[in-house]
Amino acid sequence: MEIKTKLKVAFGVLLGIIIVVCLFWVSIVYFLRNYFTKFVLLKDEINLTTEIIQLLNRQRQIVDYYMLLHDVKEKENFDLTVPRTVELVNQWQQKESGIDILSQYNLFVEIVTKIFNEKDYDTKVKIIDEEFLPLYKNILKIVEDKSNIYTKKAHIIEKQIFQISIVSLILCIIIVVGSIFSSVIFVIKIYKALIKPLKILSEGTKLLAKGEYREINFNSKDEFCEVIKGFNWMVKNLKNFQTQILQMDRLSNIGQLAGGIAHELNNPLVGVLGQAQLLLEKLPLNSPLREHVEKIERAAKRCRESISRLLQFSRQKEYEYTLEDIHEVIKNTLFIADSELKAHNIETIINFGHDIPKIKISLPHIQQAFLNIINNAIQAMEEINPEKPKLLQIKTYITKLENGSSEYVVIEFQDTGCGIQQQFLEAIFEPYFTTKDKTKFAGVGLSITKDIILHHKGKITVYSEGVNKGAKFIIYLPVDFEEKKV
Repeated sequence: MEIKTKLKVAFGVLLGIIIVVCLFWVSIVYFLRNYFTKFVLLKDEINLTTEIIQLLNRQRQIVDYYMLLHDVKEKENFDLTVPRTVELVNQWQQKESGIDILSQYNLFVEIVTKIFNEKDYDTKVKIIDEEFLPLYKNILKIVEDKSNIYTKKAHIIEKQIFQISIVSLILCIIIVVGSIFSSVIFVIKIYKALIKPLKILSEGTKLLAKGEYREINFNSKDEFCEVIKGFNWMVKNLKNFQTQILQMDRLSNIGQLAGGIAHELNNPLVGVLGQAQLLLEKLPLNSPLREHVEKIERAAKRCRESISRLLQFSRQKEYEYTLEDIHEVIKNTLFIADSELKAHNIETIINFGHDIPKIKISLPHIQQAFLNIINNAIQAMEEINPEKPKLLQIKTYITKLENGSSEYVVIEFQDTGCGIQQQFLEAIFEPYFTTKDKTKFAGVGLSITKDIILHHKGKITVYSEGVNKGAKFIIYLPVDFEEKKV
C-alpha cells in the first residue's frame, strides 16, 4: 500500500472519529440544555415562592408588633409590603393556574386592615385568632407545599444532569482512547514504511557527502521507489557535473569578491584622486602639503583595511567597541569624504541634537557604514538636473522605538538625489542589489552597512517618495548597548 493511501485511511478514520464525537457532543448538549432549562425554571419558581413566604412572614411580624406596641407606624409598614406581595402572588398564580391564592391573599389584606381599624383590643385579638391566623397558615401552607415540590423536582433534574454528564464523560473517554489506539496503530505502520527507506537514503547521503558515489539498492512499492530512482540518477550524473560545479563555484566566488573589492576600493581611491587633483591644481609647488598628505594617508589606510577585510571575508575581524561621540564620528567621516563632496558641488547641512550621549560602537565599522551612505548619496546626486540644489542633510537626535523603553541615538542622512522607486525599497539592503550600472557598482555597500548596524543591535530604514524626490536613510544605535563580540 502506498504511503499516500495509508495517510488517506488514517485521515478518514480520524475524521470519522471527530464527526462521531461532534455528533455525540451535540446530542449531549441538546439533552443537557433541555434539562438545564427546566432546572432554571424550577429555580425561578423556588425563588418566587420563597420571596412570597418571606413577605407573608414579614406581614405576620408587623401584625404581632402592632398588637404588642400599638404603634400606628406598623400599618404603614404593612401597606408598603402589600403591592410587592400582590405582584408576586399574581405572577405565581398565572404560572399555577390551578391555584386561586390571590383572592385568599386579598381577603388576608382585608382582615389585617380590619385589625388596624378596630379600636377594641379584645376584638382585635378575637379577629386574629378566628380569622387572621387560620387564613395566614392556609396561604403559607399552600405556598410552602408548592415550594417543596419545586425543590424536589429541581433536585431530581440536578441529579439527572450530573448522571448525563458522567455518562457522556465516560463515553468520550472511551471514544478518545479508541481513537488514540487506532491512531497509534496507523502511526506505527506509517513509521515503519518511512523509517527504513529514510535510513537507507541517509546512509547514501552520508557516503555521497564523503565523495563516494554509490547507488542505493532498495525495492519499494510506495513513493520512495521514485525517490530512490531519483537519488541513483543524481549519483550517476554528479560525477559529470562535479568539475563544472566546482568551476562555477570558483567563478561565483571570484565575481562576488571582485565586486565587493571594487566597491570598497572606490571610496578611498576617489579620496586619493581628489586630494591629488587639489595638490596639482590649487597649490604652489613649494606649499606645505602636510594636511593633504595626511588625508592621502588616511584614504590609503582605509583602502588597505578594506582589501584585507574582503580578502579574508571568511575570517572577518572582530568588532571592538569603545565609547565614542557620534558627532565626532560623523565629522571625521565627512572629513574623509570632503573632497568628493566638493568635487560634486554638494552642500552639507549638519543639525546635531543637544545632549546626545556617548555610545559604544566599533569605530571603523560605523565610519564605514556612514561613508557608504554618504557615497551612495553622492552617486545619487550625480544623476539629477545640474540646476537642482545638491544637498546632504545630516541630523541627530534621541528617540525611543515603538513598544520599547530603550533609548536610541538616531542619525538621519537625507539627500536630494534621484530617489528610490517604491518597489525597490524592500530590496535595497540585499547583497548585490543595485539599480545602477552593474558593470560599475557591485551593490554591496548598503548590505555591508546594514550588517554593521545589526552588529550594534541597531536598526536602519530607508524612505523615498519616488524617482527624483531624494532619499532618507535613518540609523538607530542603542544608547545602552551591551558589548558582545560577533
